[in-house]
Amino acid sequence: MNSKEVLIFDIQSEYGHFRKYNTTTSPLTYSIPTRTAIAGILGAILGMERELRDGVYPEKAEPVQEFFSKDRSDIAVQIMRPVKKENIGFNLINTKMSFYDLTKAGRTQIEFELVKDVHYRIFLTMDNKSKFKELSERIIHKRHHFTPYLGLAQFTTLVDFVQITNAQHVPGSCDFVEIITAVNMSKLQGEPPVEFQKEFFYSANNMPIAMNRDREVLEYSEVLIEKNGNPLKVKVSDYYTIEGVGNILFL
Repeated sequence: MNSKEVLIFDIQSEYGHFRKYNTTTSPLTYSIPTRTAIAGILGAILGMERELRDGVYPEKAEPVQEFFSKDRSDIAVQIMRPVKKENIGFNLINTKMSFYDLTKAGRTQIEFELVKDVHYRIFLTMDNKSKFKELSERIIHKRHHFTPYLGLAQFTTLVDFVQITNAQHVPGSCDFVEIITAVNMSKLQGEPPVEFQKEFFYSANNMPIAMNRDREVLEYSEVLIEKNGNPLKVKVSDYYTIEGVGNILFL
């Protein structure tokens, strides 16, 4: 079987917000960080250069979303603590009153939906082995270049190293297999592709999977989770297994 070297680490915070793309005045959140949000967290830890302005990067700087593109890295997310959500009002600047003179703008309160007491486990593989080593060392020794946060700057996150190990590739079959991570439903096969259990709490959302340097979404996919972090029984074209950990599916 083919194998990949995998970095496993945990991210935890009191709150997080991973904004759904189709909400405006009262922002809703996904239950797990999107693949694109995780790429942003990894870029912050590495200290990758940010935009000077929309779509314009420093000379020779590589955008985070391109560096962690699907053809150069693999990312999977496991729910380690049951998903809880809470609505909190934020005082924001009211740009409807005055966009250019913020002293006249005033304030407005917008209610945000947040995930609360979050704890996720991230599985990462990278083609760039030197950056993989650097990222691993930064996480192990907690030497983050920029402070990582979960969606909003006030939600700083703890990043804890778990292990570096190998994941073995397993071809899919006609049988159900237990997957401990969120499942990209485009990788399901068979009929039925999911074995639902009545005591579990399932959720599926259309999530961004890939972006370009201009933050335009290149790919959306339906992503299935079990809100308490229980494994999903699915039929998939292929997956990876980690000894002592379980079966994972990259987004």
